[in-house]
Amino acid sequence: MTETTGPAELGAHEEFDAFYDRTYAEVAARAVTYSGNPQNAEDAVQEAYIEAMRRWPDVRACASPEAWVITATRHKFSRDGRRWWFRWNPRELTDLTVPAATNATVEETTAALAVLRALGTLPPRQRQVVVMHSLEDMSYAEISAELGISTGAVGSNLHKARARLTLLLDLDWDKRPQGERLMSADELDPVCGALRDVVAWLRDGLGSDRHIARKRQGLRQGLR
Repeated sequence: MTETTGPAELGAHEEFDAFYDRTYAEVAARAVTYSGNPQNAEDAVQEAYIEAMRRWPDVRACASPEAWVITATRHKFSRDGRRWWFRWNPRELTDLTVPAATNATVEETTAALAVLRALGTLPPRQRQVVVMHSLEDMSYAEISAELGISTGAVGSNLHKARARLTLLLDLDWDKRPQGERLMSADELDPVCGALRDVVAWLRDGLGSDRHIARKRQGLRQGLR
């Protein structure tokens, strides 16, 4: 018997494809900053979208389906933390290959690559914490709950990560006492700005129609 696809199922596929095309570049860009391994980032993103596709009626009903996929991607790294740490190589992002950001200036590209290389020198736990806090705007308590570490460990890792990024990137940041209130993510924080700028640069390169179409095709193959 030949299986047929009804109008409702076709409509759901078309709706999901539109969602994928609209959100893929942002999700993938954030994953690259979060992971010290570009292939791990790609795998986590595709697995999160496969899960979203299989649960599309529920995901679609969320307040923010995009946030659902970003969180699912991040959880993938958190669950596989030990394997990720074992494979950590601080030189991996030195030769990171991503689609060229067509709208970026030479200076913006140079700055983005410098941030990625600096992130690549951070131990995985520090990298997790600084991205979750400074890019995802997560509180100490939220990071603690997700990673299964104390809030004190969150603060310690954040402090070390920020200090190293500030030094490597020559960022201008006032020396302030450590503490969540004074270390909060805000628009005046150069670490937050650097991470958000690199996501914008990655999003530009990852957002080409050809690149997204190729990744969507791979997503369909992964469902078979």
